Amino acid sequence: MSHILFLNPVSTNIWNDITERYLKKKAHVGTKVFVENLIDGPESIESETDVVRAAPLVVEKVIEAEENGFDAVVINCFDDPGLHAARERASILVLGIGETSIIAALHLGYRFAIISTGEKSRVTYELKARELGVRERLAYSSGIPLRVLDLRTSEDRTKQALLEEARKAVENYDAEVIVLGCGGMIGLAEELSKELNVPVIDPTIVTLKIAEGFLEMGLRHSKKFLI
Repeated sequence: MSHILFLNPVSTNIWNDITERYLKKKAHVGTKVFVENLIDGPESIESETDVVRAAPLVVEKVIEAEENGFDAVVINCFDDPGLHAARERASILVLGIGETSIIAALHLGYRFAIISTGEKSRVTYELKARELGVRERLAYSSGIPLRVLDLRTSEDRTKQALLEEARKAVENYDAEVIVLGCGGMIGLAEELSKELNVPVIDPTIVTLKIAEGFLEMGLRHSKKFLI
């Protein structure tokens, strides 16, 4: 039995129930998933300032999770706050949905697009793709004009905004795979994929399945240059 903590690195708990519901639908029988948020920290992550505020709290939570017997922690934010520091401090598997889903997209097509929230997304995720060494395969990145906290106030509005941006990425920029760039978009990928006729990655669900695979194979992060 594997125990995986999905950490929403924000102080609000509004994402916990919906995240847990979708994860339990997709998890293996032998996987127990738990969803928690930070006690303190930003209400949502909308900027680099929010990422920096959340990062040390994420690291503390990962250390606590290891002490409590968890096998893995997934940082459920596309910006992956505290990811590398958490890996440095912990011995358990630590994955971020941003890094994991971007790398997964490379297996499904040559050119991918990231559709997230807010006007800063284009530059933010171009830089993230460059950091991961895959900038030349990023066809397009953008954000729909909604804050993270507003994503589920009207799912139809969110779906329509995502569909418009994703269609632009496919038709105008030759994207072959769409990556949804926010954990708050959980559960929307399948319908969008049918509309677009290209793979659409739900970063939270994809990271769950990759975490399960790594745990089943007994794989953990290399510590060669982390200690």
